[in-house]
Amino acid sequence: MILLVGFAVVFLSVFPPSLLVNDSFLTLVAGREVADHGLPHHDALTVIGAGRTWTDQQWAAQLLTYIAYRMDGHASLALVAAVLVVAAFVIAAAAARRLGAGPRGIVLVFFPVILAAPWAWTIRAQVFVLPLFTGLLWLLASEARRPTKKVYLAIPLLVVWANLHGSVALGALLTMLLAGIELVVSRGRSARRSLLLLVLAPLAVLATPYGPLDTARYYRLMLLDPPFADRVSEWQPSNPDWDTLVFYALAAVALGLVMWGRKRLTPFDLATLGLTFVGAVLAIRGIPWFALACMVLLPVAIGHALEGAAVPVRSRLNRSLALGAFAVLGVAVAAALLRDPAWYERNWPNEALPAVERASSDPRSRVFATDRHADWLLWKIPDLRGRIAYDVRFELYEPSFFDRLVAYHGEEGPDWKSLADGYEIVVVDEQGMSHTAEFLAEPGARALYRDDKVTVVLRPATQ
Repeated sequence: MILLVGFAVVFLSVFPPSLLVNDSFLTLVAGREVADHGLPHHDALTVIGAGRTWTDQQWAAQLLTYIAYRMDGHASLALVAAVLVVAAFVIAAAAARRLGAGPRGIVLVFFPVILAAPWAWTIRAQVFVLPLFTGLLWLLASEARRPTKKVYLAIPLLVVWANLHGSVALGALLTMLLAGIELVVSRGRSARRSLLLLVLAPLAVLATPYGPLDTARYYRLMLLDPPFADRVSEWQPSNPDWDTLVFYALAAVALGLVMWGRKRLTPFDLATLGLTFVGAVLAIRGIPWFALACMVLLPVAIGHALEGAAVPVRSRLNRSLALGAFAVLGVAVAAALLRDPAWYERNWPNEALPAVERASSDPRSRVFATDRHADWLLWKIPDLRGRIAYDVRFELYEPSFFDRLVAYHGEEGPDWKSLADGYEIVVVDEQGMSHTAEFLAEPGARALYRDDKVTVVLRPATQ
């Protein structure tokens, strides 16, 4: 308990500026879109994606994020993220304990799990389903040990998840995995229960306002044929590198613990760890699910082997420590609410916004910015709706767009800069490969704003 409260305190006191990433602003922009214009079916936010089909499967998480922001800005967003992330770990710890783990085993696994996928704890639609994942895994792992009718709670949970984030496909797959294992192990004796789960789980994934056909097309695109799979870092394989070092260390520890404590794990537990590990190797975006599966199941493999001799329970001391921890947490919450809003956005170049607003005052003007700043600009300057080149909803764009985007970032070929043709205002990312010199070399171009993060360039209207 004290460990988790301490994690919440650190989360609120240190992490919030790092929680705001480009996906955070996409989530806010899309939430505002749903609130102001209803459920979107076609893109009205960007120039390149204008009119293309937009199945906004994450609509509910985006709307909830926008509502949270309307309460108290970025402070309330940080609190929501903290509650959701900590809740996921509380559920995971409770699940491990109920499944046979000792407290020391949970502490041992906690830190590598936290460090294996730190980007997963940022403010984005995915954060809303972290508690759902650990809750579903607890339910399924419990059912693998002692089948009950509670297993059918997985279906409404998947329906809720299906309107929050596309990772519901993994939740449905785990539910079907349990059903398949039970069907084989019981030699058909659990046929009714197993077949119901095998049928209902994928149907729950399709239970969105878009209807089963459009939702199925969305998942076919995202899971079977994404045009951006080899271009977006989170969709690329988890090759051994410094960024994946903790993940592979956790995987090595998991392998050792599974081999040592396999008698305490069920076939479902082993299959879950194997499935989520394969998913994590195939794509970086799969690492958080493997890490959380480890948080639930690896302490179970350890059991009570680390607990040692029983010690007297000091109820008064434990209550004092718990009260002290919650008092510190209360102070952290109050401090988060009282912080200057600028602290939360200190990693973003808000000083550049007036220059962009002045330059884009003509409703016919258009803005080119890379995916790092596009949704930030859309969120900060709502009038740019439909006038910004593209954003991070990469599922909207054709494969040819990604070829041009790669050429732009790498300055490859004589027409590398053509992606920005027709845009009078260019927001150049100075933290990546800067193209400022090339844009300023154009006749009549001038810098309206410049710092170490971005440069705002005004170009002649003929460009």
